[in-house]
Amino acid sequence: MPPKPPVERTVALCYVRLSMTKDASDLTSPERQRANILRACEKYGWTPEWYEDAKGHKSATKEENRPAWVALKTRLTDPDVVAIVVNEQSRAMRNAWRAIKLFEELPNYGVKLHLATIDRTIDISTPDGRMTAYFQAFMDDLYALDASRRAQDSVAHRKRKGESIGIPPFGTVRNEEGFLTPTPYGTWFLPDGSFRPGKQGEEAPHPEAVWRGYYECAHLILELYRKNLHGYGWIAEELNRQGWAFRDRWNNPRPLTLDDVRRVTSAWREYAGLVLQGKARNRIAAKIDDPTGVLFDTGRAVFELDLLRSVAQAQESRSVLRRPEGMVYIAHIFPLADLLFCAQCEQETGSDIGSHRSRLIGHQKRKQALRYRHSARRRCGCQNQSVLADEVEGDFRRLVDELQVHSDAADLMAELAIQSQFGGFTDEDDHKLDEQRTVAIAKHRRALKNNLMLFQNGEIEGEEYYRQKDYHERQIAYWEARTTDKQRIKLELTTCMGIVRRLKEFWDYTSGEDRKLLAHSLFDEIIYDLDLKRIVDFKIKNWAEPFLVLRAALYLDEMGEELKNRFNSGLSSGGTSDSPNGASTPRIIIPSDDRMAA
Repeated sequence: MPPKPPVERTVALCYVRLSMTKDASDLTSPERQRANILRACEKYGWTPEWYEDAKGHKSATKEENRPAWVALKTRLTDPDVVAIVVNEQSRAMRNAWRAIKLFEELPNYGVKLHLATIDRTIDISTPDGRMTAYFQAFMDDLYALDASRRAQDSVAHRKRKGESIGIPPFGTVRNEEGFLTPTPYGTWFLPDGSFRPGKQGEEAPHPEAVWRGYYECAHLILELYRKNLHGYGWIAEELNRQGWAFRDRWNNPRPLTLDDVRRVTSAWREYAGLVLQGKARNRIAAKIDDPTGVLFDTGRAVFELDLLRSVAQAQESRSVLRRPEGMVYIAHIFPLADLLFCAQCEQETGSDIGSHRSRLIGHQKRKQALRYRHSARRRCGCQNQSVLADEVEGDFRRLVDELQVHSDAADLMAELAIQSQFGGFTDEDDHKLDEQRTVAIAKHRRALKNNLMLFQNGEIEGEEYYRQKDYHERQIAYWEARTTDKQRIKLELTTCMGIVRRLKEFWDYTSGEDRKLLAHSLFDEIIYDLDLKRIVDFKIKNWAEPFLVLRAALYLDEMGEELKNRFNSGLSSGGTSDSPNGASTPRIIIPSDDRMAA
């Protein structure tokens, strides 16, 4: 038998990298790289496949912080890949050893490295090409090391002068001398609840707009925190209620979160004009022997020293690192974490999902009951912002009970599945299907033999032979599989029923991580109404959706003929409710405790 024709190499792995993303203007570099790479692909007739590391710190001296590059390398051994296309050699590697290793591996894979800017393909098979590629690799390596040395020296020099490094803390900007000063920027809080960025002293965009400066917002956060009466989440909610806003790294206003409050309260040294050595994560108040003792009048403080000293004392008193031994609390594992979403936010969001969806996050507080709490990143119309964990998990337990089916009902559910897929078979229909199967399999096997004879006699080309062979083999496999449709459906339903049964049985006497694994094995998401305190919608794994449709049909059959007719009319028209994320997902009614008891 002649070998199969090789796969044509047409795919170009296009890689875009930006070393550091500081603001929105930095994104022009990836745009320029993409344009050059796309122009090269069009010239050589390659199909581009994009990989991009362009947000955050993406140094080419290593690979651990570049997931897109790691994913690209896994494609090098595939037979359809013809080249790696980068804007310039340094975009791929700035480490000489890694670059040379890549150059040596690519010829073995049959893959080229093409530089889009100069429209040149690196060829190490020639002495000139090898010398040029290796020399450029060493130059890129030296450039990275030199740039790192100069950057570290610049940071050390600025710190010796008392200048802070990085993005200025919220509510401040740097003046011409490099020191922090109160920012004149903020937002206008409009009557419709939206924000519009602006600058102090500008004309209001609306007669009823209220000015909310970033500096004043930071001052209010510190004032509330110094009282040591409330947590980050409460402060964020209170400021959101009053119409204050936080600015992100792109200088866009948004509602405050508990992490924003933490960022402000942890920056008390920078607000005081202090610049400490070392990494920021090692400069928290709990790791300093005398956190308030480091405060002194530098002449550059943007807030009162008494206020900043009170904030430092409150942060020190709250730190778990300062608690006596024996007061360390074990974190509770919430089994429905990452599954629960707010029903009110789903209704307001509609089909626009993503960052607008709000999760219900597990909340553990000392001497208080465990709760699931609405995410602080987005506020909605819910009156309740949290619910007891026992109530949510009890409702989930009732949902699992409702999904469970007695083993005797497996045959009935299988029959419903067969009717929905094959239009309702009778014994006579089964006999006709057997006859059709026998005739079809014999016909395609005969065609395989005839196809082989034509190929051996030179009547048809190899490409046509393999195409016909593949077609008839697929048809034979299809008709052979038709003999096991009923058994397959029943096996799938039995498997789903077993998972639901195990979930119900093990839920009561397991906890923590085991419960979480059980819930995540069957469900993708659960929509919970905080005001009604009940599950109003859910989505299970794709492979289990047929089971849910049949379970709903069986459940409606128990409820009454009228609802059964309504359900069947929905099935006949493909009627399933649209889930919040746009997928078509069947629903099932969750009865209350009273009806369950009845």
